[in-house]
Amino acid sequence: MMLKRTVLFLVAMALAPNARAAEPLPIFDAHMHYSAGTWLAYAPAEIFKKMDAAGVPRALISSTPDDGTLRLAEHAPGRVVPFLRPYRRDVRLGNWTTDPALMAYVQERLKLGSHLGVGEVHLATAEDARATGLRPLLRLLAERGLYLQVHTDAAPIHALYEVEPTLKVFLAHAGFTEPAEVVGELMARYPELITELSFRAHDIMPGASIDSAWRDVLIKYADRIMIGTDTYIADRWAEYEGLVAAHRRWLEQLPPPTARAIAYGTAIRLFGGGGGTWPGG
Repeated sequence: MMLKRTVLFLVAMALAPNARAAEPLPIFDAHMHYSAGTWLAYAPAEIFKKMDAAGVPRALISSTPDDGTLRLAEHAPGRVVPFLRPYRRDVRLGNWTTDPALMAYVQERLKLGSHLGVGEVHLATAEDARATGLRPLLRLLAERGLYLQVHTDAAPIHALYEVEPTLKVFLAHAGFTEPAEVVGELMARYPELITELSFRAHDIMPGASIDSAWRDVLIKYADRIMIGTDTYIADRWAEYEGLVAAHRRWLEQLPPPTARAIAYGTAIRLFGGGGGTWPGG
């Protein structure tokens, strides 16, 4: 009996490190929304319960309108990195660049002192990025060192840097449909460009293994790449744990330092850890 107990103890001790290693990485969600369509479905407390269940201690949040972001920040300030989305009422993704009140609205909201950037906003073409009406905003953000989180592809990114070379650009969804090679080219050309990977989990790992081109990009630019889920409608909150789990599946196939950087390390370096306890912190 004593021998049996000893064997069981030794087996348990041998397995313990593996059990600890199997614990899921915490995720810093760098693309989240809490917009008006979600307010009736989920109160702020329910949002944070869903984040807890998914292992997400902190998130970068923007909303339509901005009041949604402020509600979450008021409920749990250490868990929220507020970004200012200029969408509201009749100002939406298709007409925000021509909104005559854009600058007045942004300047008034930035007086709150809590927003670390503007976005997520949408730019369909390079011409949109070069629009005269947008230039004062780009200049303001560059002067204040604030990010522009933009849903777009490669051409408008080039245009943004042409207009305002010191702008801090945050590319949403890693370009959404841009292949890994194009994402890598953008990251190489613009050393300050950062990105996140909402809606890209299937592209990164279309089968049982990570796509080789994506693997190269993820490893090379892990210090500028983050995780995102993009909860742009209430239905995305219903599947939130699954969205996060889809990212964890490909993270598990990366070298541990790379996985930790993308899961939370890069976002903490850029936006702070919120006073929470993170692995290795």
